Amino acid sequence: NTMEITLDGPRTVVAVNGVKVTDYTEGQPVPARKFSFEPQRGPRPSEGYFGLQNHGKNDVVFFKEVSIRPLKKQP
Repeated sequence: NTMEITLDGPRTVVAVNGVKVTDYTEGQPVPARKFSFEPQRGPRPSEGYFGLQNHGKNDVVFFKEVSIRPLKKQP
């Protein structure tokens, strides 16, 4: 599987195998938590780090060819 995450200012777009699965712009209403184990949601930082994780207790996950590249400037 291939996941592409695009962070462009307040907008986050996620595609898995070329299919868009998330398109979120900061400032839109944040969905309420459904489960107590979900984190409290708040404003997202404009810079910093990113993390990759898996929630399956017995799952084994490998991340391969992780890269970061700057977005092309729009004219």
